[in-house]
Amino acid sequence: MPLPPVLPTPRSVLEQPGHFSLARKSDEIPIVLGPRADTRDLTSARVLREAAAAVGAALCIESHREASAPGPHVSLQTDQPIGTSPEAYRLQVSPDRIAIEAQTPAGLRWGVETLRQLVDRRGRVACCEIEDDPGFALRGVMLDVSRGKVPTPETVRTIIDLCARLKLNALMLYTEHTFRFRRHPKIGADDSPLDAETMRELDAYGADNCVELIPCLQSLGHMSHVLKHPDYAHLDESGKGWTVSPAEPGSYELLADLYDEYLPNFRSPWVNANCDEPWDLCKGKSRAREEELGAGGVYLEHVSRLQDLAARNGKRTMIWGDVVHAHPHRIPEIDRELLLLDWWYEAEFIDFDRVKVFAENDIEFAVCPGTSSWNCLFPRIDVSNRNIALWGAAGRRHGATGLINTDWGDYGHYNLQGNSWFGYAMGAQESWAGGWADGLADRDPDRDSDKISVRNSDKNFDRAFSRAVFGDASGEVARIYRELGDVHDAGFRVINGSAIQCLFFDDIDDATFVALSQRDALTSSERKLARICERIERAREKFGEREQTRHELAYAADASLHAVRKAAAGLDYLDWRREPEASKAPERKRLAKRLKTLADEQVALGKTLRKLWRARSYESNLDRNERRLRKSIQSLRAGVKALDRNRPPEPPKPRDLNPHEILQAVRASYED
Repeated sequence: MPLPPVLPTPRSVLEQPGHFSLARKSDEIPIVLGPRADTRDLTSARVLREAAAAVGAALCIESHREASAPGPHVSLQTDQPIGTSPEAYRLQVSPDRIAIEAQTPAGLRWGVETLRQLVDRRGRVACCEIEDDPGFALRGVMLDVSRGKVPTPETVRTIIDLCARLKLNALMLYTEHTFRFRRHPKIGADDSPLDAETMRELDAYGADNCVELIPCLQSLGHMSHVLKHPDYAHLDESGKGWTVSPAEPGSYELLADLYDEYLPNFRSPWVNANCDEPWDLCKGKSRAREEELGAGGVYLEHVSRLQDLAARNGKRTMIWGDVVHAHPHRIPEIDRELLLLDWWYEAEFIDFDRVKVFAENDIEFAVCPGTSSWNCLFPRIDVSNRNIALWGAAGRRHGATGLINTDWGDYGHYNLQGNSWFGYAMGAQESWAGGWADGLADRDPDRDSDKISVRNSDKNFDRAFSRAVFGDASGEVARIYRELGDVHDAGFRVINGSAIQCLFFDDIDDATFVALSQRDALTSSERKLARICERIERAREKFGEREQTRHELAYAADASLHAVRKAAAGLDYLDWRREPEASKAPERKRLAKRLKTLADEQVALGKTLRKLWRARSYESNLDRNERRLRKSIQSLRAGVKALDRNRPPEPPKPRDLNPHEILQAVRASYED
């Protein structure tokens, strides 16, 4: 029997004749652990037992002094000299025995995860020998829990489970203010903060599943949620409410309190202090200190002080690399105990080989692509895939420690969680095995052989993703992700976001984004989205136990279809406002009916968003997204009244916005 595709792809696979049957009519098959098995090994055994139960096989868990048992059995053994990586494993399947050997509990878990994917619906596993190890030592996901949604503990456990299934060994919860600080209770008090006990429980759950929960606390820019409180306003660098000032001694008193209360809840040896995008640093209170230390000097001094705060809590520090790149002459001065996280998300605007300078200076670094799900109703899959591929390839060329795939929530985090699973899986494939991504990074679009190779790789990935995450052997779920992720065209471009989400929230009276859209693009996208909505409904059973994810994809498709239809009606509404005399009463009546239908649809979509949001997250900032929706709905209803009365509002002045200005307009619409 042939082996199914596995995600991530194993490095060495030798197929052999025959199979092992987990579903035997005799007594239970034992899973045999070594005598020194710890809680992580036991968790791996339980994961395997659960997978076997799903296909009707009954397994029990035992510990023997030897790595064997009488009769058919599954042996899970650690402390074995396998490969060069501590996370390497060997999986051997014969007709009467399955054996997984690894150096560490993590390696054992990854072997179990591979075995889970090899079990067919009849409980059979094809005979084979697999030797496997990861490409990067650090492989993970960073989820934004500060710019909108704060996930429930159950959701975080779901993400940890998925990370383990994909052989990702790290998870960060990006935190600006959404932690309950007892010494500073006003911070995050109204934003559903997670508390210390919850963090400790999640940390323990991650550790049992070989997923390290790395503390992640913003420590320079992005501090608006803290600085907005009168108690901390004096720490503001320039009055913009964005950056804590290194010139204020109180900044370090505050950060010391936050570190001392936050970091002890994590067993990870790391802390991500972030320190990215401090736009106004040295433009206010710290300007004089910068003149003393030279350009970039205040930043390096600040990071050094953060390292001291982290070290007294037993942590090494990692930070984002954007500010470091802005001061290349200071790179040789960087403390070699730092780990730099280099990020970017739009492939055409960056040289990915810029990480070479870190390697040349013996500075440890990781590459950080993204799911491209933020500022979107659904992720921009092609953009994300290329970003992940190019970062992964650059990381391998220059010796990166790891790959961290980011899942941000800019301007409201209305991008629903399950819609990011495809991006997580693509990051897992790239960080473990690379493979298809190298071809994507370098292929010539005019060579048919390259196109065929990439298509074949896509097909294998899609089957592996659908089967590993959803239990769908057909690959249909992955194809839905790809097809929906490919529809973002509305006739104008947004940097770091989707034009369709701009239209979804747009006020048709202002028509900031409606006026930029093009009818041909809207018609094409509408046709595609209508087809995808039907496809999601037909694939209902393909999603297995992940019914919540199907609802999230369906919402994204419905909301996107609504957005392009709203834009088309909005263009007609603009035409009437510009030339009222050109529209007869029947046309106005039909248009008013369209706008009323769209308003009713958006009310229903808002209710669905609330339901889906609350299924995985706390209330947190849901109200801000609902406020944007209400404004859109009110504008549609106002349009109906204007048409009924034949009193066109003054049309907006034409605006020619570049992609960056469009993104600023998105920000303004969220902050109103």
